[in-house]
Amino acid sequence: MSGHTGQARAALTRGRLVRNAATEFALHGYDGTALSRVCKAAGVTMGALTFHYPSKASLAQAVCAAGIEATRAVVDKADRQGKTPLQSVGGVVRALAALLIDESAARAAARLSRERPSLRMDWRDSWLPLVRTRLHQAEVLDQLRPGTRPESAALLVASLVAGVEAGLLPPPRRTLLPPPTAQEHLTELWQTALQGIGALQDDPASAP
Repeated sequence: MSGHTGQARAALTRGRLVRNAATEFALHGYDGTALSRVCKAAGVTMGALTFHYPSKASLAQAVCAAGIEATRAVVDKADRQGKTPLQSVGGVVRALAALLIDESAARAAARLSRERPSLRMDWRDSWLPLVRTRLHQAEVLDQLRPGTRPESAALLVASLVAGVEAGLLPPPRRTLLPPPTAQEHLTELWQTALQGIGALQDDPASAP
């Protein structure tokens, strides 16, 4: 019985460490995160941290794993709700925007995989392959605008999501209405991308 109690206590400690480390990594990146701050926030000693995660890299990998798991869960749900490949991609884009705002482990996983490729855990692998698959399916079904390559569309999606992750979306507009959320910004951008921005293909003003 004591063995089960010890395992449960260890799992709780690892959970606290990963949650608090995720907040630190998301805010400060790998190099800017101090393990002492993680310990203080989690309420554990440095000895307890190093017992469960012998190195900063192993802790970062655990945070990435948590962020990737959370991402796959919301992406799978959004994908199942799409009735067409493009609807699926749109749902995934909106789900990712909401997740990056709400889930520190996802933000940390995105930042760590971008800043620390040596961890060999790419957050984009939890959603970008699915987006590529759906865009290729859309091409087969003639749902893409003629001349649009699925890989180019996937690059656009990746760039939109990266803008959310890196905080590149515009600041809230000063109006009497509630400011738009990152998810609403991204939805608007996605709709603009779907519709295209050129009114006329032969407009001389649009020529480079």
